[in-house]
Amino acid sequence: MLKAKSNVTKKSKKSIFRKVSEWLHLWLGLISGVIVFVVCLTGGIWTWRYETWYFTEPYQRVIALDKPYLTPSAIEKKVQDYFDKKGLKGAEITGINYSKPGKSALIFYRPDTSTFAQLYVNPYTAEILKDKSEAAPAEKFFIFIRAGHRFLWLPQKVGSPIVGAACIIFVVTMITGLIWWFPLKWTKKTREKSFRVKWSAGWKRLNIDLHNVFGFYSLLFVMLLTITGIMFTFRWFEHGVFRTLTWRAPAEKSYDPPTSDTITTVDTHSVNIEDKIWDRMHQKYGDRYGKISIDFPEKSNDSYQVMVQFGDGTLIYNNAVHYFDKISGKELLSKGERARPYSSLSLGEKIYRMDFDIHTGQILGLPTKIIAFIACIIGASLPITGFIIWYNRKWGKRSKKVYRKSQVDGAE
Repeated sequence: MLKAKSNVTKKSKKSIFRKVSEWLHLWLGLISGVIVFVVCLTGGIWTWRYETWYFTEPYQRVIALDKPYLTPSAIEKKVQDYFDKKGLKGAEITGINYSKPGKSALIFYRPDTSTFAQLYVNPYTAEILKDKSEAAPAEKFFIFIRAGHRFLWLPQKVGSPIVGAACIIFVVTMITGLIWWFPLKWTKKTREKSFRVKWSAGWKRLNIDLHNVFGFYSLLFVMLLTITGIMFTFRWFEHGVFRTLTWRAPAEKSYDPPTSDTITTVDTHSVNIEDKIWDRMHQKYGDRYGKISIDFPEKSNDSYQVMVQFGDGTLIYNNAVHYFDKISGKELLSKGERARPYSSLSLGEKIYRMDFDIHTGQILGLPTKIIAFIACIIGASLPITGFIIWYNRKWGKRSKKVYRKSQVDGAE
């Protein structure tokens, strides 16, 4: 009788808030578990796409030399000779990318009016390293992985909201999990259970520790990756994050680049416009750039668009966009959100613009990629360890009783 009373007293210590939180954590976790597992696992794999492409596609690499790159016009001349030999009379170059030393230059071209292709070129010699008209096997693999991460391999309109909704549920699950993790009373025993994995324990106890302890230590990172991911699915959520960071409504993401002056008559034969642009960018940024992309004008009034990316050339948040007149090569001013330099943004706007680079873990290079990968793997493990805990508590003891009863019956 005393034992029953003590059990009632022990159960009554939990508040209604805590009971509701635990109930939500359990059932929301079970509902979204499979989707969370797929999204986290594919996200962890996708983190290493650039490194995989770089090492599996040898034409992306060149030996770095202690001399300047060839100018765009010199590379274009070699590429045009290649087109002539291949019989690609109508091929048109649409852009050129220069990367850091050790990486090949990339020429974008259009073999005809309906297709696009790429040429990997040695930036020191203009040697054609690879004519690429379709994705490499490693690229196809990561396209497949991304489709699972973003849409569960379903049509985008169907899969995207499913993934977004599951991620919102996952955020709630993590918050309620933290409430469940927090001990009712801090003692030496509860501290050890909350912060340490008892590797010598039985597999059931170990599974609980992996769920609770790893879940706690990875919480902030997994939460950050999840929230930044939801922003790609729901516009209302993205706007809400922007308002929270900046305390103002987001501007429309209009894209209206400046146009070239088609009535200007300037002698451009003495200096190639692409060479002029390349020289100006190199003078302005020196060796600080990670990648310089020059997109050629296609229509009669289009301008040259130049994007300068820093770091390793994959960062998106801190880039500089320039526009140049196709006739005179004069730099054109552009209005709009995209043209604003990163240095001129407020703190909230800077954080907002970091969204993609934070989500992919590339914000600070290799260290944050490793953190993002580990967080994704732990995130993928949480539905599994959580399900095992629930299963053991619901059916594990019952199976044990049935097993013991069968032993007794057999003995009789």
